[in-house]
Amino acid sequence: MDVPCRPLVMCSALVVFCAVVCAVNASAGNRQYVNEWAVEIPGGPAAARAIAEDLDYELVRQIGALENHYLFKHHSHPRRAKRSAAHITKRLSEDDRVSWAEQQYEKQRRKRAPLGADCGDCSVDKLFDDPMWNQQWYLQDTRTSPSLPKLDLHVIPVWKKGITGKGVVITVLDDGLEWNHTDIYPNYDPAASYDFNDNDPDPFPRYDSTNENKHGTRCAGEISMQADNNKCGVGVAYNSKVGGIRMLDGIVTDAIEASSIGFNPDHVDIYSASWGPNDDGKTVEGPGRLAQKAFEYGIQKGRGGKGSIFVWASGNGGRQGDNCDCDGYTDSIYTISISSASQQGLSPWYAEKCSSTLATAYSSGDYTDQRITSADLHNECTETHTGTSASAPLAAGIFALALEQNPDLTWRDLQHLVVWTSEFDPLANNPGWKKNGAGLMVNSRFGFGLLNAKALVDLAEPKVWKHVPKKRQCIVKDETFEPRALKAAGEITIEIPTKACTGQDNVIQSLEHVQMEASIDYTRRGDLHITLTSPSGTGTVLLAERERDTSSNGFKNWDFMSVHTWGEDPAGTWTLKITDMSGRMENEGQIVSWKLILHGTSEPPAHMKTGRVYIPYNAVQNDRRGVEKMEEAPTEAQAPKKAQPAASSPPAGPQQEGMPSAALMRLLQTAFNRQTPASKSRPARPLPPAGTTQEEESASPESPTRICTRLWTG
Repeated sequence: MDVPCRPLVMCSALVVFCAVVCAVNASAGNRQYVNEWAVEIPGGPAAARAIAEDLDYELVRQIGALENHYLFKHHSHPRRAKRSAAHITKRLSEDDRVSWAEQQYEKQRRKRAPLGADCGDCSVDKLFDDPMWNQQWYLQDTRTSPSLPKLDLHVIPVWKKGITGKGVVITVLDDGLEWNHTDIYPNYDPAASYDFNDNDPDPFPRYDSTNENKHGTRCAGEISMQADNNKCGVGVAYNSKVGGIRMLDGIVTDAIEASSIGFNPDHVDIYSASWGPNDDGKTVEGPGRLAQKAFEYGIQKGRGGKGSIFVWASGNGGRQGDNCDCDGYTDSIYTISISSASQQGLSPWYAEKCSSTLATAYSSGDYTDQRITSADLHNECTETHTGTSASAPLAAGIFALALEQNPDLTWRDLQHLVVWTSEFDPLANNPGWKKNGAGLMVNSRFGFGLLNAKALVDLAEPKVWKHVPKKRQCIVKDETFEPRALKAAGEITIEIPTKACTGQDNVIQSLEHVQMEASIDYTRRGDLHITLTSPSGTGTVLLAERERDTSSNGFKNWDFMSVHTWGEDPAGTWTLKITDMSGRMENEGQIVSWKLILHGTSEPPAHMKTGRVYIPYNAVQNDRRGVEKMEEAPTEAQAPKKAQPAASSPPAGPQQEGMPSAALMRLLQTAFNRQTPASKSRPARPLPPAGTTQEEESASPESPTRICTRLWTG
């Protein structure tokens, strides 16, 4: 009786198999392949030229700073095609002189922007003659009363020391740079610039009727606008050198990203990127093979071995329920991921939450809030730059000030300085703050808090700062682990005991980054919620559920990264929880594998041997009038109560009924302040001027592929 059923069973199995294959290859089916191949050729440039000639390719260039990696172009193949040219790739791969080859395909990338010394006694509003200086509320303390919140990034005291970014080079990876802009040209650096879209040295943007390619110029202006030249505003590091990499205005491939990330790493100090995978609440993507290698090369070899500084905007997918833990660029241990806070000191509507965000700078908020001032296309100025796109360049400028103060800072030194000096108090009215096991306040919306340029630069002073100890890496995994099933409304709990490699050279006693590398199969990826709890009891959300993510592709060797346990001792039992939050009864899947990767040092860094002391931010020097006494304690109506930084528990609790909200009070204060607005006159447009110690227990997998987005809000 079983025999007649077998054809039906086989057909059903075939249907299921085909469905799985289709799901896995769904994203590949949407790819647009180009007529370029990335090729690894151990024989060097001579061998690359010979292979190109033998196989009828054009050798375009070496890929960034990656030795033995080259970009080939095949002119007999269409410039764009939906199908890959597998036969061409096969012929190239099978050549004995080639160790690896991959046809390049277009990657969707989106900009992340939503829809002095000569006048030491001058009042701040007269410090510069730039017409938009007084609209740069985030660079100067505009309080009219000690009871009002302090809003600026505390850069003026740094400038008054004569530290303005001199000798530091920043390049903006974006859609081009209008380098002949009056407010940018004096600081423009051609050696930090290139056009990878058109493959020439000039990064000048392409003009169109919509001014679509304004993004890179705006980001660069925030960093390096010239001061005191009666044009636009003032850059955070107004004496730094700035370049532009044009790479977003065209087809973006892994090779183009790698070339941009790895451009001239012995000359460029800081790379600022305000773009990433689509902020649509359903994308999971990170650097490709080449881009990942470029990051690693920059960290190991950039800045003469001290490590390139990569600053990344954390993303604008808040309204879409996105989570930047699904963005492999902001989730990288090599990048400093920067989020945004509004003029009200609140998390903006576009901001994403994730455990990899290190710190925060100001940007746009709701419609009543001021935005960010910068240079604009056609030699114009703007006061409407927005999104995390605007926050990352402000951070890059502050880091340039730190590098002028101490050029010997390593990439890890700078991350430690950011963690140790960022301020929680200005953002304390937001939910989500917690104190970790090392006494540091941290929040998935803001990282360790608002950047404080003065505190960061003061601590970076060479006579004060001690380099952090050598980086160690300890990998923890269970060789006996078997896949565990997860169903609707279910939960998997995995306890992970570790001695943190005690007794080995790579023992870790003080944590930096923590990565949970996991492979998870699931019918609806967006229903998953993942938490990791440290031995000190610090709970971290590695992945929040994403309603728009209906993919059945799950996660394949994805690195969920967290900085929330920074400074803790990792020895003890970690707890990983994976939960289906949806209640959709059709959901099912399994956790296939996991690996806990601990990054840190074998002893606490010198600055962490005594605990972090937090002070109320309003007690910090008022940059307009010096240190002020708080002569009258503000009433609750004047300033909503904040949790005290010294408290053992994080700021907590729902607002009491009848109490005015912090947002409402700040909105009223802002409206009051605007009764006497500063002049907004704008001059007529002038003519533009002419290594790691580790004991690997298994080989590291390749990073998954990605998709990216420009970070704007409007």
